[in-house]
Parts: sequence; structure tokens; C-alpha cells
Amino acid sequence: MGKQKRQRQKPHKKNPTGLPSVQEFELNEELTKGNREKILQNVYDDIQSCNLEEKLSALQILASMSCDFSMAKQIAKDGIAKIVGPLLMDQNAVIRANVAYTLREIAENGKEEVCNDLIKDDIITPLTALLRQYYSDWKPKEVGDEKVTFIQAVSLLWILCANNENAIKRANEEDLASFLIKFLDINIYGIEITTIVTRSMICLSDENDAAIDKIKQSESVLSNLLDLKADDDKTASKILFLKTCIADLLIIISNYTDYNRIHIFHKVLLVLSDVLAIDHKQILSHLISILPHESNASSNDKRIKVQEKRKILEVQEQALQILANLCFEYENNAIDSDTEDFETMELEPENFNDDPTNENLKMSTLPVELVEILNNCNLIDKIWHKTKFIVDKNNQEILDQTEEGKATLKQFCDIQCAAFLCLNNLLPSIEIDVFGGVDNLFRKFMEIATEFKYVTKDSERLETSIAEAGSAAMRAILQRLVEVRATVIELNQFTCDDIQAMLIEVNRCVNSNVRVNMIRMLCNLVLIILNNKDSKNYEIIKLVSTFLLDLSKTENLVWVIAESLDAIMDIYAEDETDHLAADIKLVPRLLSVMPHFKNKMHQQKAHLQGRTVSYYAIVSTVNANLMRFIKYKQKRIRIQSK
Repeated sequence: MGKQKRQRQKPHKKNPTGLPSVQEFELNEELTKGNREKILQNVYDDIQSCNLEEKLSALQILASMSCDFSMAKQIAKDGIAKIVGPLLMDQNAVIRANVAYTLREIAENGKEEVCNDLIKDDIITPLTALLRQYYSDWKPKEVGDEKVTFIQAVSLLWILCANNENAIKRANEEDLASFLIKFLDINIYGIEITTIVTRSMICLSDENDAAIDKIKQSESVLSNLLDLKADDDKTASKILFLKTCIADLLIIISNYTDYNRIHIFHKVLLVLSDVLAIDHKQILSHLISILPHESNASSNDKRIKVQEKRKILEVQEQALQILANLCFEYENNAIDSDTEDFETMELEPENFNDDPTNENLKMSTLPVELVEILNNCNLIDKIWHKTKFIVDKNNQEILDQTEEGKATLKQFCDIQCAAFLCLNNLLPSIEIDVFGGVDNLFRKFMEIATEFKYVTKDSERLETSIAEAGSAAMRAILQRLVEVRATVIELNQFTCDDIQAMLIEVNRCVNSNVRVNMIRMLCNLVLIILNNKDSKNYEIIKLVSTFLLDLSKTENLVWVIAESLDAIMDIYAEDETDHLAADIKLVPRLLSVMPHFKNKMHQQKAHLQGRTVSYYAIVSTVNANLMRFIKYKQKRIRIQSK
């Protein structure tokens, strides 16, 4: 797994003007393509009308129509940036607010494809001109169209940069990173503006050296914002949200700095600890009591409470993402198009009697000071707590009654996913004692396995991201136990039936990443069994070995075949496994697999070179080593038989 892609969460949608929304407009199946085009043309005409009410109504209709993805794409292709872009500089503040809101809705609902069209039609020029109007002596009022316009405009910039590289290039050309820094002054601009600006800077600085160089100059300002205290419960969640965004931004710019950053990381981890200390079970309880009745609420109080609780869930997911990325050593995933042919690639000769747990790619080790902070804040336990899915079936039925409830349910899934990924990244970087020792870590593996089994049986909750994250966490736990040559007493409870159940899951799984994680889990379980030297479990080793060899002969994806073969080489690398290798006829079976592996490798070579480094590396490594391994094992077995 590795670095987790930052999810740029979107602001809650609301009418920025206070005018009634166009509720009478609803997209339905009766609207033909011709009707939609006619409606759109009328809307475009009204936008250019001199009548203020017609213009505002048209903008609101356009925002409503863009909620449909296909309509958002159509609106962007019609050149909406050219039609309404100039209105970002309109003299009327209400017009500017509505235009900024409408463009943001179109961009947000249309994602990458729509953002590409908006950038192509040069929406950045009027957007930048609008933003620069706020640079001089502007101070926002508590409420008002100018504040709304600024927030929507910065949100639009954020969405464009999140979906289009050219938007980031233009932002660099316009030096918008330096422009945004000014609005970090919370005493002048307030929590809401400082937060949206920070979130935009997170997006703008992601792998963008030019922006990072500018933002680093304000590191002391950012660091001081982490010391903010809430005056009351009303502002507590807002300040926690801001501090989490600040923490995210500080981690990004810290990764590009050579000198010691422990003092920054210390403050960041304290913030993240406070965020994860909030009990999301209590949040669920509050939401369950509100959401079923939310659509019938006569006041906005309940909606506001729902938004506040959902915001905390959003912040918790972000905190877990920050922790997941904290110890990740960035690797370039680009593959040179002139990569040598697989057949000509050679690695340094290996001694197959070496420790099979040594890996070519290692995660960076966290400094002792950070590990101490993790311990003092009890962060590991807080992460474990978030790996549990707390929404039972009854609560799920309640949440499924409303759209906001369904979105909330997804948030709980996302938190669980982020927690799994967090563990996956932290495990290789921290001493095993921090996780409570060998036995505790294996018990955690069993807990996640139980949870994972529940997920795979619940089709409504089975998302690729959860399955990948959960299996990656389990794989990382076992890998860590293998690395420390752990003796796991509870492993003696495993039977062939337990393993057979795992094999069935591997065969049933359609996601290749999950399948590979489970293959590695099986391999690591066997390596732990071998380390325990318990002969009564040798039948499990034979069962897993036979399964991996059969899979290598029937699998279609070459990198999955390579993972299976690599697992076999890990299991039988030690000389003490020679008798087991002879029992399962390892050498002839590997020889029979080779033609299938070579064939798939040639068939999928072009596709594989376009994938990530890890896919390419495992195939090239197995290709270079497999025949040498077979010859080595053949020689060892021959000696044993004499």
C-alpha cells in the first residue's frame, strides 16, 4: 500500500446568497437530450440578461443542473467558463458570489473532466483577478456576499488544482501560494477563511516544490496556529479542524526540509492525538438520534448539528491519513519507457540460504523522539480503536433512510480504511514492543481477520478500498512478526481447516491487490510456523505450498503469479525445508509453472511497464531468480536423498 492519496474533502453545500434555491428544477427521466439543451440555452441567455433576478435565477438553475455528472460535463463543454468567467469581476457583489458558487458546483460535480475544460477555457485568469481584489485592505464582515465570494473562489481554486496539473502550473505562475499566505492571519480573517485557505494550500503544495518554497517562509505562523485554544464548545470543533489542516500542511513542507523537525512533529502528533481521542461511537449515537428526522426538521438546528458531527468524522479520517503518510518514504512510481527487456535484466547473485525476510524496499524508521510521543499520547491504541467498524445492522438501516445518512455511513467506512492504512505504514517503522509485543500483535491480527471476514460477507459495505486496506494491515502485522522471528504460541490453534477457509477467500477474491495481500499473509503464516519448528503444522505448510503452486499455474495476471512464486521461494529458502520440498515435488512443479509464467510475462510486458514500480519489480526479480532457485533446490534435494 504505502502513501495514501490525500482526499481533498469538499465544503458542505449551501446557498451562498440566502435566496431560495430553485427547487422546482429537477432532472428526471422525462427530460430528453433536446429538452436539456433547450433549457441550457435559455439559462445561458438569462445569465447574460440585464435583469438581476433573471441572472441570479439562471445561475441557481445552472448550479442545480450541475449536480448531475453528465450535465456538469455538458455545461463545461458548452464553454461556461467563457460565459460566466467575466462575471467574477461584476460590480454587483451578489452576482460575484453566485457565479463563484456556481462554478465551484460545476467543478466539484464534474471532477477531472470538467476541470480540464474549465482550465482550457482559462477560468484561472478571471478567478485570479477576483482573488487579487481581496489582497489590499479587505477585512471580512461576519456575514456578507464578499466573504462568501472569497470562500467560494478559494474553494474553486482548490478543486481545480486537485483535478488538473495545469491549474497548479498556472497557480505557480500567478504566485497564488504567496497570495494565500496573507489569509492565515486568523485574528483578521477568522476561522472559516483561514481553514479554507489552509486546505487549498495543502492541495497546492502536494508534490509542488515551487509552492512549498513559498509556504515554508510562513512556517512559524503555521506552527503558532497549532497553539490555538477553543473558548467554548461551539468553536472547539472548528478550531480542531483548522489545526488538523495546519498539521497536514506542516508535514508536507517538513518533508522537503533537511534540518531536524522533531519540534514540529511533536506539536502535530499532539493535535492528531486530540482528534483521534474523540469517541466516534458517541458521534454515531448523536447522528442516529438526528438523521432519521433531519429531512422533516422545521429548523436548521438539527442540520447544523449533523454537519458539526460529520465534520468531526472528516477530521478524524484526515488525522489518520496524516499519520499514514508521516512515515512513508516517497518513491517515484514512474517507469522509464526504455526499460530493458525482462529477459536481459539481471540482479546480483543471491544466496538462497540467506534470511528470506530481508526486503529490497524498506520503510523509513521513525526517530526515537517520535516513538516516545506516540507512546505518551497512546496513539497506537487510538488507531486500533478506529479499525473497528462500529455501525451495526440496526444503525445502518437508520442511516440508509436519508442521503446524508448514507454519506455518513461512508464516512465511518473511510475512517476504518484510513486506520488500516495507518497501521500498514506504521508497523514497519516502529519497534514491535510499541504494539504490545508479539502475542498482542498476533491477537490484533486475529481481531482484524474477524472484522475482515465480516466485511467480505457484507456486500453493501465491501468496497475495494476497505478490502485492500484491511488485508494490507493484516499482511503488515504478519510481516513484522516474521522480521523479528517471532514465536507465536496462539498460532498452534491454527488448523488446516482454518487455512483452507483462507484459500477459498483467495480464490473467491476478484481484486488482485487483495488477493496478493492474502497470498503474502499465507506465506508469512508459514514462515512463522517454520520459525516455531512445530512439526505438527507441517501439513499446513504443504497445503499452502500446493495452493501457491497451483495458483501460479492458473493465474492470468503475471504480477500475481510472480507474488505466488516469490512466496514459494521465501518459504523454501532455508535448507531445513529440503525434505518438505522433496515431499511436495517442488522442483518439477516449479519447472512446470515456468512456461506459463514466461508466456504471461511476454504477453503483459507492455502493460506491466505502465504500472507501478512494485508490480514491475516483483516480476523482474522472480524472472531473474526463479531458475537459479530451482537449480539450487534441485542440488540440495539431490544431496538429501543420498
